[in-house]
Amino acid sequence: MDERKLQTFVTVAEELHFTRAAQRLYATQSTVSATVRALEQELGAALLTRTTRAVTLTDAGRAFLPEAKAALEALDRARASVEPPDSELRGSLALGSLSSLQTVDVAALAGDFRRRYPQVQSRIDISPRGSVGHVDRVKAGSLDLAFAVAEVGADPALVVQPLRTFTLAAFVPEGHPLADREAVGLADLAGEPFIEMPVGFAQRTIVDAAFADQQLQRWISVEVPDLSTIPQYVAHGVGVALLPTALAGADLPVRALPLTGAALRWTLSVVTAAGRPPSRAADAFLQLVPAHVRFGPHL
Repeated sequence: MDERKLQTFVTVAEELHFTRAAQRLYATQSTVSATVRALEQELGAALLTRTTRAVTLTDAGRAFLPEAKAALEALDRARASVEPPDSELRGSLALGSLSSLQTVDVAALAGDFRRRYPQVQSRIDISPRGSVGHVDRVKAGSLDLAFAVAEVGADPALVVQPLRTFTLAAFVPEGHPLADREAVGLADLAGEPFIEMPVGFAQRTIVDAAFADQQLQRWISVEVPDLSTIPQYVAHGVGVALLPTALAGADLPVRALPLTGAALRWTLSVVTAAGRPPSRAADAFLQLVPAHVRFGPHL
């Protein structure tokens, strides 16, 4: 089993697409397919399921992926041990980010990383499932690290580095019967239509759990996958929302009211997988993150 086969499989597993993997590897699609088939024959197990519509990992592929990445990282560290100190960092980096993330200036961070380490092949993925999708992929090994909503110690399969914690408030449009209150409870909001994230997003999970804890039900009138757009729906009277206070902008006719009887908050963190050390490229990226975290009125 050689390094080329492992790298080819890892790239296909990350992309779940042979053409995109071939582009990343500067190879033809037929070469990539043949290399993966040769690896499967060597292992005696199918690693990928191929259809005309999609490429997916088999159970064997999901089990093999983190081990293949660990083997590649070990080879990279072995080379580094005998390279001159001024050698350029090489390798690959797969990062998961969030669509409405502004707390971290991801574009500036990615640019900073690329200028410092031009030989590292980096990729940024936006998860359609929010934090849940990224966390699953970090655990599976298809992402090296991700920005996600996660708490230290909540999941032993993750190493969590907190970046910023957000407190939720009730957002109501100006002129709403609750707008002049100094604070509101969940029971005050239970009869209102809500603007909310889709099921599976961390923000939605936290709010759903809070209502369930108080044995309250609510009606979701609109589901929006981009958290930063929800205040616009509130401003137009479509519904109310529970959102981070950082989204309370002065340019919208919206009131952000403190909550009583429930302290709702979530923490944006950068997560890596526990049980296997980050690659040298991931280590280098993590060192740059703090310089690109914003602590002003940003989500």
